[in-house]
Amino acid sequence: MKKSLAVALFLLTAAALAYPQDVSFKLQGGMTWVQGDDYNKGIAGTWQLLRDTSATVTGNYRGFKNAPSFQAEIVTHWGKRIAVGLGGGYFQMTHSDLITSEGTTADASFTTDTTVKPQLSIIPFYLNIYYKIKVTSAVGLNIFAGPAFQIVQFSYQRQTTSTVNSLTELETFKAASPSLGYQGGVSLTVHIARGLSFVADGFYRQGKASKLSGNWLLSSSSETGQVNKSSSAYTFWYYTYAPGASYPAIGFFDVNGPSGDGISGVRKADINLSGLTLTAGLRIDI
Repeated sequence: MKKSLAVALFLLTAAALAYPQDVSFKLQGGMTWVQGDDYNKGIAGTWQLLRDTSATVTGNYRGFKNAPSFQAEIVTHWGKRIAVGLGGGYFQMTHSDLITSEGTTADASFTTDTTVKPQLSIIPFYLNIYYKIKVTSAVGLNIFAGPAFQIVQFSYQRQTTSTVNSLTELETFKAASPSLGYQGGVSLTVHIARGLSFVADGFYRQGKASKLSGNWLLSSSSETGQVNKSSSAYTFWYYTYAPGASYPAIGFFDVNGPSGDGISGVRKADINLSGLTLTAGLRIDI
């Protein structure tokens, strides 16, 4: 299915650039939203478990939500009604969250600081088929849709320090995945000068990063010793952890995934990239 869509995308692109009547160049910036899904649910579950098992917790873990985005597109016009655009862009979602938890063990009270830094970098490529509607001599409204291919890179870093056994721990994970989906929306064009127009687009893009497998590292030091582990074939997993109450959870494990008491619903995690994008910029007619 993916190979067929890739071939269709290539053929449409070749056809779009073969015999254009006029050519335009669009340069835009704006904001992109994603749903996040498994990562967002899992990190929220981790925070809730920490709240339920600690005396006090300050801070919060955030999921993937939105980020500034940039895109550029070459549009070839096939008459008054039809146009075909080939474009690409970039956006990155990242943040750093610090959680401090305090509690009491059988021996003494403890304080634990955990900093989590996830990052999602996406390069989308797309082919838009436009249907052009002339509203006035200077204003146009275009409806468009087409396939979208995205290159996705996901990374995660966790640093933990605790007064329990003077623990210092670092965990990192990095993986890349392709995503094939579609997008569709509307584009408003306002002519402002010869060969120059203002454009504002709003569209929904569908996509999902799945089977994220890559490089993982765990390094820790405490009064009980040191641990250093790494793998080039660890996978991002989603599961339910129920030490009593049930919590959605995420983690990085080998091909077998997590196992043990209270663990169920184990599956490879997805990051849902679907969401709205709003952009504005300029169109230059060549």
